[in-house]
Amino acid sequence: MTFDQGVLLESQRLLLRPFEEGDAADVLAASHDPEILRWMAWAPAQTAETALAWCLTDSHVDPIHGINFAIVGGDRFAGTVGLSRTDWTDGRVEVGYWIAPWARRKGYAVEATRAAAAYAFQKGLHRVELLAAVGNRASQAVAAKAGFTRECVLREATLTPAGRVDAVLFSLLESELA
Repeated sequence: MTFDQGVLLESQRLLLRPFEEGDAADVLAASHDPEILRWMAWAPAQTAETALAWCLTDSHVDPIHGINFAIVGGDRFAGTVGLSRTDWTDGRVEVGYWIAPWARRKGYAVEATRAAAAYAFQKGLHRVELLAAVGNRASQAVAAKAGFTRECVLREATLTPAGRVDAVLFSLLESELA
């Protein structure tokens, strides 16, 4: 199995599409945001060149194991949601996201996460997992609002710019996506 290249997903207010060259400036700008710098291990090293490489190549590189979408809300780049660490045999995938500062507290992360999960289920996967750093209350709130169930805390399971931290594991089953 594989994810579809070039797929577009639409939710009530959002378009999820492949990254484009024009997204690089927004990706770079978001990487300077204090919250993104706090939680995203890639953010401190982000440059104009790495942002462009992400948008043109890196975000599209492995349709067997993952897919990444630019989130567009109100005709403006709002962040990203992606599926990764796919195990087609066991029917599992992990969802991750980040939202640009201007787009926060609008429900975009919840809406995009549910759309990505629905796509995973359409592709035949059974379980979508989400990891959120123990201290990242906003990300944990997104998981809960998106309908995910909190399962446990995994020790030192995620990397942040400050180092390895414990992460809360959430999951959503196909039967739970209403």
